[in-house]
Amino acid sequence: MTDTLDLAVIGNSAGRVWSGHAVLAVRLVFAAALVPFASAVPAAAMTLEVEASTTPPGFHRGDLLRYLVRHMAETKLADWRFEPAANNGSAADRVEWSFRLNPYAGGDVRNFTRPHMAERIFGVHRPITIEARLFLNGEYQTLVEKQAIIEGGPDDPDLAAAVASVTQDLLGPHGAFRAIDNGRRQAHGR
Repeated sequence: MTDTLDLAVIGNSAGRVWSGHAVLAVRLVFAAALVPFASAVPAAAMTLEVEASTTPPGFHRGDLLRYLVRHMAETKLADWRFEPAANNGSAADRVEWSFRLNPYAGGDVRNFTRPHMAERIFGVHRPITIEARLFLNGEYQTLVEKQAIIEGGPDDPDLAAAVASVTQDLLGPHGAFRAIDNGRRQAHGR
Protein backbone atom coordinates (compact mmCIF):
# COMPACT_ATOMS: atom_id res chain seq x y z
CA MET A 1 0.00 0.00 0.00
CA THR A 2 2.85 2.35 0.75
CA ASP A 3 4.37 1.58 -2.62
CA THR A 4 1.24 2.64 -4.46
CA LEU A 5 0.89 5.72 -2.26
CA ASP A 6 4.52 6.67 -2.89
CA LEU A 7 4.05 6.17 -6.62
CA ALA A 8 0.90 8.32 -6.58
CA VAL A 9 2.75 11.12 -4.75
CA ILE A 10 5.70 10.84 -7.14
CA GLY A 11 3.30 10.84 -10.10
CA ASN A 12 1.54 13.97 -8.81
CA SER A 13 4.88 15.71 -8.18
CA ALA A 14 6.11 14.82 -11.65
CA GLY A 15 2.83 16.09 -13.11
CA ARG A 16 3.20 19.39 -11.24
CA VAL A 17 6.82 19.75 -12.37
CA TRP A 18 5.89 18.94 -15.97
CA SER A 19 2.96 21.39 -15.94
CA GLY A 20 5.26 24.05 -14.42
CA HIS A 21 7.72 23.52 -17.27
CA ALA A 22 4.88 23.62 -19.79
CA VAL A 23 3.62 26.93 -18.38
CA LEU A 24 7.17 28.32 -18.45
CA ALA A 25 7.63 27.16 -22.04
CA VAL A 26 4.33 28.77 -23.09
CA ARG A 27 5.34 32.04 -21.38
CA LEU A 28 8.72 32.04 -23.15
CA VAL A 29 7.10 31.40 -26.54
CA PHE A 30 4.58 34.19 -25.89
CA ALA A 31 7.35 36.60 -24.81
CA ALA A 32 9.43 35.74 -27.88
CA ALA A 33 6.42 36.38 -30.10
CA LEU A 34 5.94 39.85 -28.57
CA VAL A 35 9.55 41.03 -28.96
CA PRO A 36 9.26 41.98 -32.67
CA PHE A 37 6.07 43.93 -31.93
CA ALA A 38 7.58 45.70 -28.93
CA SER A 39 10.58 46.86 -30.96
CA ALA A 40 8.28 48.03 -33.76
CA VAL A 41 6.41 50.38 -31.41
CA PRO A 42 8.13 53.75 -31.84
CA ALA A 43 9.07 55.99 -28.99
CA ALA A 44 6.89 59.05 -28.58
CA ALA A 45 7.64 61.61 -31.26
CA MET A 46 8.86 65.02 -30.13
CA THR A 47 6.68 67.92 -31.20
CA LEU A 48 8.46 70.93 -32.66
CA GLU A 49 6.74 74.25 -33.18
CA VAL A 50 7.41 75.84 -36.55
CA GLU A 51 8.19 79.57 -36.71
CA ALA A 52 9.25 81.89 -39.54
CA SER A 53 11.08 85.18 -39.18
CA THR A 54 10.67 86.12 -42.86
CA THR A 55 8.47 84.94 -45.72
CA PRO A 56 9.31 83.85 -49.26
CA PRO A 57 7.59 85.52 -52.25
CA GLY A 58 3.91 84.74 -52.62
CA PHE A 59 3.05 84.09 -48.94
CA HIS A 60 1.26 85.84 -46.14
CA ARG A 61 2.77 85.14 -42.73
CA GLY A 62 -0.23 83.13 -41.46
CA ASP A 63 -0.32 80.86 -44.51
CA LEU A 64 3.40 80.17 -44.44
CA LEU A 65 3.44 78.31 -41.11
CA ARG A 66 0.74 75.87 -42.21
CA TYR A 67 2.57 75.38 -45.52
CA LEU A 68 5.87 74.63 -43.74
CA VAL A 69 4.23 72.21 -41.28
CA ARG A 70 2.53 70.34 -44.13
CA HIS A 71 5.72 69.90 -46.18
CA MET A 72 7.83 69.08 -43.12
CA ALA A 73 5.34 66.35 -42.15
CA GLU A 74 5.50 64.90 -45.69
CA THR A 75 9.13 63.90 -44.98
CA LYS A 76 7.70 61.23 -42.62
CA LEU A 77 10.36 61.53 -39.93
CA ALA A 78 9.13 59.14 -37.23
CA ASP A 79 10.86 60.92 -34.32
CA TRP A 80 9.33 64.33 -35.00
CA ARG A 81 5.91 65.99 -35.19
CA PHE A 82 5.35 69.57 -36.33
CA GLU A 83 2.81 72.24 -35.36
CA PRO A 84 2.47 75.92 -36.30
CA ALA A 85 3.86 78.14 -33.55
CA ALA A 86 1.49 79.89 -31.20
CA ASN A 87 1.66 83.69 -31.30
CA ASN A 88 2.82 83.99 -27.69
CA GLY A 89 6.58 83.95 -28.20
CA SER A 90 9.22 81.38 -29.00
CA ALA A 91 8.62 77.80 -27.93
CA ALA A 92 11.37 75.82 -26.23
CA ASP A 93 11.30 73.10 -28.91
CA ARG A 94 11.08 74.72 -32.32
CA VAL A 95 12.38 75.10 -35.85
CA GLU A 96 12.86 78.71 -36.98
CA TRP A 97 12.74 79.30 -40.74
CA SER A 98 14.03 82.32 -42.63
CA PHE A 99 13.98 83.11 -46.34
CA ARG A 100 16.22 85.63 -48.09
CA LEU A 101 16.05 86.58 -51.76
CA ASN A 102 19.46 86.46 -53.38
CA PRO A 103 20.52 88.90 -56.10
CA TYR A 104 20.40 87.69 -59.67
CA ALA A 105 23.76 86.45 -60.97
CA GLY A 106 23.78 89.13 -63.67
CA GLY A 107 22.67 91.87 -61.29
CA ASP A 108 19.28 93.46 -60.86
CA VAL A 109 17.65 95.40 -63.66
CA ARG A 110 15.87 98.62 -62.76
CA ASN A 111 12.18 98.37 -63.48
CA PHE A 112 9.24 100.64 -62.85
CA THR A 113 6.64 98.12 -61.67
CA ARG A 114 6.26 96.84 -58.15
CA PRO A 115 8.33 93.65 -57.76
CA HIS A 116 5.41 91.60 -56.48
CA MET A 117 3.28 92.60 -59.48
CA ALA A 118 6.06 91.67 -61.93
CA GLU A 119 6.57 88.30 -60.24
CA ARG A 120 2.86 87.52 -60.47
CA ILE A 121 2.60 88.55 -64.11
CA PHE A 122 5.75 86.91 -65.45
CA GLY A 123 6.28 83.99 -63.01
CA VAL A 124 9.88 84.95 -62.28
CA HIS A 125 12.12 82.30 -60.71
CA ARG A 126 14.32 83.83 -58.04
CA PRO A 127 17.37 82.48 -56.22
CA ILE A 128 16.71 82.23 -52.51
CA THR A 129 18.56 81.21 -49.36
CA ILE A 130 16.56 79.12 -46.88
CA GLU A 131 17.72 78.67 -43.29
CA ALA A 132 16.24 76.42 -40.59
CA ARG A 133 17.47 76.61 -37.01
CA LEU A 134 16.69 73.91 -34.44
CA PHE A 135 16.10 74.77 -30.78
CA LEU A 136 15.53 72.12 -28.10
CA ASN A 137 14.72 73.00 -24.48
CA GLY A 138 15.21 76.64 -25.44
CA GLU A 139 18.82 76.05 -26.52
CA TYR A 140 20.12 76.48 -30.07
CA GLN A 141 21.26 73.14 -31.54
CA THR A 142 22.16 73.52 -35.22
CA LEU A 143 21.44 75.29 -38.51
CA VAL A 144 20.88 74.07 -42.06
CA GLU A 145 21.13 76.45 -45.02
CA LYS A 146 20.12 75.70 -48.60
CA GLN A 147 20.09 77.66 -51.85
CA ALA A 148 17.16 77.14 -54.20
CA ILE A 149 15.55 78.76 -57.20
CA ILE A 150 11.85 79.24 -56.64
CA GLU A 151 8.87 80.96 -58.19
CA GLY A 152 7.16 81.37 -54.82
CA GLY A 153 3.69 80.81 -53.51
CA PRO A 154 1.96 77.71 -52.16
CA ASP A 155 1.81 75.95 -55.56
CA ASP A 156 5.57 76.11 -56.24
CA PRO A 157 6.95 72.53 -56.39
CA ASP A 158 10.55 73.81 -56.15
CA LEU A 159 9.82 75.54 -52.85
CA ALA A 160 8.04 72.45 -51.49
CA ALA A 161 11.01 70.27 -52.47
CA ALA A 162 13.43 72.73 -50.84
CA VAL A 163 11.45 72.75 -47.57
CA ALA A 164 11.40 68.93 -47.52
CA SER A 165 15.12 68.78 -48.29
CA VAL A 166 16.03 71.24 -45.53
CA THR A 167 13.86 69.29 -43.08
CA GLN A 168 15.67 66.04 -43.98
CA ASP A 169 19.07 67.75 -43.76
CA LEU A 170 18.17 69.14 -40.32
CA LEU A 171 16.27 66.29 -38.63
CA GLY A 172 16.63 63.19 -40.82
CA PRO A 173 18.60 60.06 -39.94
CA HIS A 174 21.75 61.51 -41.55
CA GLY A 175 20.92 65.14 -40.79
CA ALA A 176 22.76 67.84 -38.88
CA PHE A 177 21.00 67.17 -35.56
CA ARG A 178 21.90 63.46 -35.62
CA ALA A 179 25.52 64.36 -36.40
CA ILE A 180 25.86 66.68 -33.40
CA ASP A 181 23.85 64.31 -31.19
CA ASN A 182 26.19 61.41 -32.09
CA GLY A 183 29.21 63.66 -31.49
CA ARG A 184 27.99 64.44 -27.97
CA ARG A 185 27.44 60.75 -27.21
CA GLN A 186 30.93 59.85 -28.43
CA ALA A 187 32.52 62.66 -26.40
CA HIS A 188 30.68 61.59 -23.23
CA GLY A 189 31.42 57.91 -23.84
CA ARG A 190 35.20 58.40 -23.88
